[in-house]
Amino acid sequence: MSRPVSRSSSAEMMTRIQAERRAIQQRLGPPGQGSMGGGSSFSGGDNTPTSEVMEAAQEAMATDISLASREVLIARLKALAQVEEKIRQGTYGVCEVCGGQIPAARLQAVPEATRCVACAERESVTP
Repeated sequence: MSRPVSRSSSAEMMTRIQAERRAIQQRLGPPGQGSMGGGSSFSGGDNTPTSEVMEAAQEAMATDISLASREVLIARLKALAQVEEKIRQGTYGVCEVCGGQIPAARLQAVPEATRCVACAERESVTP
């Protein structure tokens, strides 16, 4: 089994993770708030039935995009919380599959990586 990431690298990553989590939390807004500060910015001047249908479709699409974006941000928050826990446990940077060390460049690019490149590639190829 490989050794985890060094303490100094872990401290740097923890700082980066915490900053990213704060930024995501700001984008999401206060707990219980249903939107990310979005809202309809469409202001149609045409009152024909077609324009009402188009406006409703645009608002529905904007809501769908906002909800999907929110789900992605929440999933990212959860992944970053798991990274913080691994750093605290001293297991950050160790592949969950083979126990090998995850390369530092991979962790810099994808801090929430839980598998080394070889194991991640095997998983993506396996049906």
